[in-house]
Amino acid sequence: MRKIIVFVLILALSCAVASSLVGCKSKPAEPYDPSKFTESIDLTGYTLVFEDEFVGELDRSIWGDTRQGTRRDGFWTKNLAFTDGDGHLVLRTEQRGSRYCSETKERTIVGYEDSVVKLKYDDCYPFGMIAGDFGDVGQLEGHTSDEVGYVILGKFDRLASSFATFKESLNIPTSGTEYAPTVGGREISVYTPFYETAAELYNYYSFTIETKNAKCRIENSAILGVTLPYTMLFGAGGQSLSLTLRGTLARLYGFSSEAAFIDCAEELAAKYAAYRAELENGGEEDGAMENGCFRTENGSFVFPVAIKNDSSVLLTYVIVDEEDTVSLWVSDVDAALRMVNADATHYTSAEVNNEVYCKNVLFVTGPEGVYSGALRTLDTYKHGFGYYEIRCKLPDVEGIWHAFWMMCGNVYSVGNGSADGVEIDVFEYLPARDSVNVALHWDGYDEAHQNAHKRYEGTNLADGEYHTFGMNWDEDGYAFYIDGKKVWTTTGDGVCHEEGYMKISTEYGEWGDWVGTLDLADLPVDWIIDYVRIYDKKA
Repeated sequence: MRKIIVFVLILALSCAVASSLVGCKSKPAEPYDPSKFTESIDLTGYTLVFEDEFVGELDRSIWGDTRQGTRRDGFWTKNLAFTDGDGHLVLRTEQRGSRYCSETKERTIVGYEDSVVKLKYDDCYPFGMIAGDFGDVGQLEGHTSDEVGYVILGKFDRLASSFATFKESLNIPTSGTEYAPTVGGREISVYTPFYETAAELYNYYSFTIETKNAKCRIENSAILGVTLPYTMLFGAGGQSLSLTLRGTLARLYGFSSEAAFIDCAEELAAKYAAYRAELENGGEEDGAMENGCFRTENGSFVFPVAIKNDSSVLLTYVIVDEEDTVSLWVSDVDAALRMVNADATHYTSAEVNNEVYCKNVLFVTGPEGVYSGALRTLDTYKHGFGYYEIRCKLPDVEGIWHAFWMMCGNVYSVGNGSADGVEIDVFEYLPARDSVNVALHWDGYDEAHQNAHKRYEGTNLADGEYHTFGMNWDEDGYAFYIDGKKVWTTTGDGVCHEEGYMKISTEYGEWGDWVGTLDLADLPVDWIIDYVRIYDKKA
């Protein structure tokens, strides 16, 4: 999907709930009285075209991860969406403590004016895997037992592939004079796909909230070779051009000299070349070797390393590519210079304390917080007109909420009503008011955003029993059902004629009286889903 879609997706449900909340101020919710609803959905005129009763393992050919990373005040993670062996899907919400790697270490170097620059890191750090002052790979433990979402793995595959394309297009020499071309249209055009994926992974998919606010502009970024002599500065800081960027990054990563940095990188490349060859010859995966990196489809190893101090956050990748060379990407050259007190222009204080975030905290286990499961069929299954139904038990716990919803067509399109795109909230359960919300959203999620919704409160649906929530979508509009009874109809601002994909999610966040405040003592909480079905109207 286009970058704008990826960027806005994180806002979709928040806008949906927020818009509903605004609507509630002018249109109060109605008490839920099931006896007043008499019209039922007659499925004898329909054909079952999709059904998942969640028998056996979760079918990952259908249900992909919504994503991993921050979501409102909590986090979405892959391994909290699973089947229970009794024919149910479980979306669990639980509290997790931060699971950093086994040992925190520290190195100190000297910056401008004899300033002290400290680097705190752990054994997920790529340059902590080399013998000598930085430890030994044999001392590492495998910290990657938590599964990483397929979406993230796919993004790292794309990152490595686009980097290979970029590097190949430049014909970088393997020896001799450093290659530092003037960046023009050709370089930018082949660099942009890599840059966009590099930034997107940190800004959207990372568990670490600080990386989402880091300055990341293409003109401030740079790529340089550590074991190959090349430097690409994309307009980054005129002052930077007179400095040795490789030496600056050597200090940023905790090395006392550029030569020591290069030597260590060469040893890193050799270790991973041997590991790659072992895997290609049928060897077993080594959790320690993959502790700090993502092994990609093209045989590269990508180490995400974010560095934070009181004033800034720097995003970087260490890339050991399929040609066994080491390169670095940095999001902001000037931030890197400030982080090591590079010179008088970039001097910040007599002591700089830099803290490293590596793979596990960034993309695997995450920091301390509330985690939930979420699924979608974005790349696996889409459907149009039909009757959609979910059967589930609703947890009676405030502070989290549950939803079955769809994204149809281009919901970010503005000006065509809902004809070319709409978000359909088949239902959202908001526990503090014992409230069920059904809604449509269209014309994007900014100033032009429109919605139509209906909310019932006092439903008594979190009673420990199974209930069904359905939505019939046809040429005439949308009809919403609770326990088979029609509770609301609407056309929104027209009927969408584009197919959509399904989403099932639990979320945590502060949304006032409608959601309530979570008592952590109530965790973990399981949302139990019995089935999801889709029916088509018979011809």
